[in-house]
Amino acid sequence: MAEYALVADVGGTRTRVALVSRSGEITAHHSTDTMPQCGRDTVMRKLATVLEHVASAKPSQIVGVGLSLASPVEPDTGVMYNPPNLGPEWDMYTPIPSLSERLSLPVFAGNDATLGAAGEHAYGAGKGCSNMVYMTVSTGIGGGVIINDRLYTGTHGFAGEIGHMTIEQNGALCNCGNVGCLESLASGTALAVRARNWLRAGARSDILGMSGGDIDAVNGRTIAEAAREGDAVALSLMEGIAGHLATGIINLMHIFDPEVIVIGGGVGQNLDMFMPGIESEVRRRAMAHFKGAVPVAPSQLGDDVSLFGAAALVFDAV
Repeated sequence: MAEYALVADVGGTRTRVALVSRSGEITAHHSTDTMPQCGRDTVMRKLATVLEHVASAKPSQIVGVGLSLASPVEPDTGVMYNPPNLGPEWDMYTPIPSLSERLSLPVFAGNDATLGAAGEHAYGAGKGCSNMVYMTVSTGIGGGVIINDRLYTGTHGFAGEIGHMTIEQNGALCNCGNVGCLESLASGTALAVRARNWLRAGARSDILGMSGGDIDAVNGRTIAEAAREGDAVALSLMEGIAGHLATGIINLMHIFDPEVIVIGGGVGQNLDMFMPGIESEVRRRAMAHFKGAVPVAPSQLGDDVSLFGAAALVFDAV
């Protein structure tokens, strides 16, 4: 009889729940609004109810619960630290005890981006690799590292803050309080901010029309669409982002010597557009023995990567 992990990806906007088998089959998808404004207790009661509902599909085959959380997470206790999109009452809170008691199952928790590495390692583009790095590039930038087939969490559980490596010493201010972080230069948010600034300065581009004529509606998706249609401004914006991403990727190559670097998020879905710029910078700037030795690959798990990562967390523990 197949074994399943009951998994949830709890974000600031949406919560997604599913069952994942040990072999990587995902089923019983359920999605709901998180609604953190309703308070932590309400969110937790709703989460427990949804988990029970999804669990009812295979009640005798579930071996544990995995939680992917949009927060820095202490891996042994599940304690969350200053989750940016859930609110202050979630700081120093762990959802593990209450869910474990209600569901009568072992519960494990981790950071969503970090678990993306575990998901790709177990079921996706990093399967079969003992050493790999996962980077998710969307609204922000996060990631995780696999070393010798194990998710590396560091001394305090917070390893993998790829988006907050410093790329420019005197660069743009980041939300974390530092300046010049990769996230402040190469995220989807950074791409959109730069595009809006160029448009306000008079740049002529199809990006604006694709955004309904509203500069404030410009986002990474519309920029990528315009670039695919050959828009010169959009292509220039993408080239700039590719340069910053390449700097981060080269740093990761030099530090970890991975077998592969997997890119997820919105950029992962459009990685083909960034690869010429990334490959050019790697050829120009990486140490000689890294050139051509570390492939950069798109995520194979898409939006489900953190659900698969939460499942890997469960199956590694039970």
